[in-house]
Amino acid sequence: MKKTIYIVILILILGGVAVFSSIRWGGQLSELATETENVLVALKWVHQAQFAGNYIAAEKGFYKEQGIKASFIPYSENSKPIDSVVEGRATFGITGADELVLARQKGLPIKAFAVIYKTNPVAAYSLKKSGITKPQDFIGKTVGLERGVNVEYLYSAMMSKLQIDRTKINEVSIGPTAAELLSGETDVSTGYVINEPHHVIAAGQDVNIILMADYGVNMYADVLFATEKTIESKPEIVEKFLRGTLKGWQYATENIEEAVDIVLQYATSSTESHEEYMLKASLPLINDGESPLGWMEKNKWIQVVAILQNQKILKENINAADVYTAQFINKIYNKY
Repeated sequence: MKKTIYIVILILILGGVAVFSSIRWGGQLSELATETENVLVALKWVHQAQFAGNYIAAEKGFYKEQGIKASFIPYSENSKPIDSVVEGRATFGITGADELVLARQKGLPIKAFAVIYKTNPVAAYSLKKSGITKPQDFIGKTVGLERGVNVEYLYSAMMSKLQIDRTKINEVSIGPTAAELLSGETDVSTGYVINEPHHVIAAGQDVNIILMADYGVNMYADVLFATEKTIESKPEIVEKFLRGTLKGWQYATENIEEAVDIVLQYATSSTESHEEYMLKASLPLINDGESPLGWMEKNKWIQVVAILQNQKILKENINAADVYTAQFINKIYNKY
């Protein structure tokens, strides 16, 4: 048994070295940069460690090495990433794979060119003392659902896949915090493993986490995207931006303390403990140890489309191959 554990650890270590070595090779394009290109990046949410790799690439000069000067637009009702990119107010955007697919359904000409979160952070969480550790334990309990976001339909997909009778569960709407769980209004709440569970911990409670991806309903979360026009007319800028971003995420993985300090330069209203928790919780979702940072696979995009179709959210047939391009990630990792 011990021998097996040692072998697994060795494989993971060697795999990590291979991933990071590939990214270092990919950064060599920096020597070719002669002019600076200003780009605006529309973020999926407010400033937080979810975008640590981008902040680091800007502050450590990784974008500059590529001839890029990047500025960031945090999410607001007036600055949604897909709208900002399609309307030309931003060059690149970060959004959920589900949102990108739904935008393609509407005919919007955008494509993903890399994936940041390979494992979706949507999760259910409960107080440790409750003993609720798996979806089957939700029977007879009150479960809080964040409505109108992918939390709700990933929860629905998980319960359907597990054939759990939801009529035996009291499902209520909640906000994007752990307030309802801490007050006892819910036995289980849903949200993002990188965020809400920390509020429980900060309140002095131990927490159980039930990651929905562990039950076969995973779909890519944050993806980098641009318009088809940008991809076709400025491929060198897309490539340079991606190289800088991946180097930023590599640095975040290897220098967590410094990465948190850089995040706090942007997330000025947050706390060090929360951003550190978010970054540490994000890293295994970003680097799965099986493929390089940023890597995409067609079968995973097919799964995104299938989940949306099964939940009746996607009304039309969408060809998964049309929602992304692998040309840049393939080139960076020398796959062709």
